[in-house]
Amino acid sequence: MKQDVVALDTLLDDELDYIHTGGDLQSRSQFIDMIKKQTLVYESIAPSDVKVRVYNGLALSTGRSLMRVKSSAGVLSFGIRFTEVYVRRDGRWLLTAWEATRVPDGAAGRSRGELASTKPKRGAFSLAANRLELLYRRNAHRLQIPVR
Repeated sequence: MKQDVVALDTLLDDELDYIHTGGDLQSRSQFIDMIKKQTLVYESIAPSDVKVRVYNGLALSTGRSLMRVKSSAGVLSFGIRFTEVYVRRDGRWLLTAWEATRVPDGAAGRSRGELASTKPKRGAFSLAANRLELLYRRNAHRLQIPVR
C-alpha cells in the first residue's frame, strides 16, 4: 500500500483524533509523523460492511476491516470494527475522528488466512471521502442543504 503522506495530508482535519486498536490517541500531526517515519506501515486495509450516515456537514461511518500492518513488532494481520467521523470543510470531506477495536479472528468477516491474500486497497481514506461526497450530493436535496 502506498504511504502517500502528501495525499493523506489533504484528507485529515486539523482537529483529528485517531485512536488505535490498543487505545493510543494521536493528533493529526502525530499520525502523519508516524506514517512518514514508517513507525507503523499499513500494508493493506480491506473494509467491509461499511455503513455511512450523512448529517448536515458531518458523516458517521461504521464498518469492519481486515488490516495488515508492519511495526517494530513485525507484520500483524487482524480484524477490526471501526467508527470514523468526517466533517465537510470548504467543499471537502475530512477525517476528524477514528476509533478502532480489534475483533477475534473471523469476526471481521474473513479468517486470518484469507487476510494474507488480500491485495492492498489504495487510498482508503480517499475512497471514503469520495463515497461520502456521493452520499452527500444524493441526500443534499432531502436534507435541504447547499452543495458546493
